[in-house]
Amino acid sequence: MKKWKLLVFVAIGSLSACATPSGGASAGSGSHPAAKTHAKHTAYLNGKPRPGSKFAKLRPGMSRQEVQGLIGPPTSTAGHITGKQFIPFYFGGDTYRTDWYYKGEGELTFSQRYFGSPAEGLIYIRVNPKESGYHK
Repeated sequence: MKKWKLLVFVAIGSLSACATPSGGASAGSGSHPAAKTHAKHTAYLNGKPRPGSKFAKLRPGMSRQEVQGLIGPPTSTAGHITGKQFIPFYFGGDTYRTDWYYKGEGELTFSQRYFGSPAEGLIYIRVNPKESGYHK
């Protein structure tokens, strides 16, 4: 009987963990002017890229390799863990983010798609023509 109760408890816990949103849908403060969705990935867009600019070529959910192939390497990068890193028994994505800075263009943020993967999905595009290109 104890094994049955344990199995039910684990099954319910697994289902409730699957019901919570994870991945790139949450980008922090929740006050984002626009969100674009492409192939089950949501990326937040802050500002409007100039037509013909590097950032105008980007789509939500693109990998780091795709972005670098389209617009070249960033001026600088920075990485940080998120609060999800500290949730016990959390095995979803978005526990680590990588920020890429492009001088005169803005900032891109990449997040994990699943547990243990590198920060690879584009989730946030911040357009800033005055961007210095370096983490502040």
